[in-house]
Amino acid sequence: MGPQEKQGIWVISIIGVSLHKLRDDAHLASISPDASQIAYVDANTKDLWAMNADGSQARSIYKPEDGYQLVYTAWFPDGRRISYLKFRQDDGKADLSLESRKPDGSDPVVLLSNPNVRGMSWAGPGRLVIAANEEAPRAKDRNLWEVFYDPDSGRRKGEPRRLTDWASFRFSDLAFTNDGKSFLFQNLHIQSDVYVGELKDAGNALNPPQRLTLDEKFDWPSSWSADGKSVLFYSDVGGNFDIYRQAVGERNFDTLTSGPDDKWAPQPTADGKWIVYTSWPKPANPSELPAGKLMRVPLSGGPAEFVADIKGHTFVGQTEGGFPSFRCPVHGSADCVLAEQLDRDQIVFTAFDPQQGRKSEITKFSGNPQFVTWALSPDGSQIAVGIFSYKGGDIEILPVKGGAPRKYSVMPFNELSAVAWTPDGKGLFLSSASSRGSSIIRYELDRQPKLLWKSVFDIYEITPSPDGRYLALGPQIDDSNAWLISNFPTK
Repeated sequence: MGPQEKQGIWVISIIGVSLHKLRDDAHLASISPDASQIAYVDANTKDLWAMNADGSQARSIYKPEDGYQLVYTAWFPDGRRISYLKFRQDDGKADLSLESRKPDGSDPVVLLSNPNVRGMSWAGPGRLVIAANEEAPRAKDRNLWEVFYDPDSGRRKGEPRRLTDWASFRFSDLAFTNDGKSFLFQNLHIQSDVYVGELKDAGNALNPPQRLTLDEKFDWPSSWSADGKSVLFYSDVGGNFDIYRQAVGERNFDTLTSGPDDKWAPQPTADGKWIVYTSWPKPANPSELPAGKLMRVPLSGGPAEFVADIKGHTFVGQTEGGFPSFRCPVHGSADCVLAEQLDRDQIVFTAFDPQQGRKSEITKFSGNPQFVTWALSPDGSQIAVGIFSYKGGDIEILPVKGGAPRKYSVMPFNELSAVAWTPDGKGLFLSSASSRGSSIIRYELDRQPKLLWKSVFDIYEITPSPDGRYLALGPQIDDSNAWLISNFPTK
């Protein structure tokens, strides 16, 4: 697997270890208890489908309502119903439901509606165990609950009952043995760190990046100091997300902001006077995310000041990228640019001045915001938009001052998860994801992309230093452990 891989369903034989592809453009597969059918989600239409175990007679059985996406499928233990989790986020409010229906798509029933649910497993006919995030201030903890239901109708019996109340634990990837006696799960631990690699050969080669931040929290690189010697990043190392600065090769960091709100994505203004960032109040309910603000703080130190209100909130559980987001030019006098989700399939770019606030709309871009990443050129004249797709590596360049967009392809690299301009504004650095990690590539417009480095991690942030000497990278690192509970209680 590598560039141009795509989602699909495969069958692997445990005798001879042979692989056989059943279907392309499909994921979230679940095989029925009698092994005769497979339920899955079509990667293109996003519908729930079912097919015979040999891949024949594929048919769509449910099309989610507008704005919803399916994030899980599983057959009932007796095979009479197919369950699925469907999710939607609107104006910062999350909606997640566990539903089921018969294999022909009929008789839909809601079993549970709870935006904090993050996993589930059948513990036998009539009993379901779910993993759900706790409410604030314990939103990073995830515990187990049990739900009883009627196997025939799929309807819940009574209210969910708590099974665990463990602190500093996140149950994930739940699985029971067929007899329901043994329970396997992961204690989920995901973090991100700032890595810095030195560019060589005029930016056409990258030395293996070295870890800069040494904590076990979320650390996301966002920009650099003007002299290219220090990385500006945001981190929850102190509990809330705050803004920090750390010099290349140093072990200690400087704290630039503090306070109860979460602060993301610090970027200095081209005149060197301000650091601009996004700020959100801590939500009382993790599934209802409040609106945020653009803020500025003097680079020389001092209190934070309001710049503008921003619309929306990033995807629930996401701590990097997303929409709303902003970029500021590295040099010159051009405006900063704010990107916000206008609706489920459109992004609007708006100019703003760190001292005057919002200005005029620049342009709109049609695309699912969950699969879009973008960057502003160093002089603020162009916006590069990268599309995460299993079928292509598409880039669009949008002129800020008007004009027709230009389209490029970085194939054979696809699944674009991060984009950044080269310091001279003539090319791009991109992260291309795969099942084995990410590839960092350099692309000079209209030329062949060049592989700089391959990582075993998924990389979601790329930030070049203004002098072109370094790349700061933000990989997401999964350091989870598997656990087993024998003789799991039945009552």
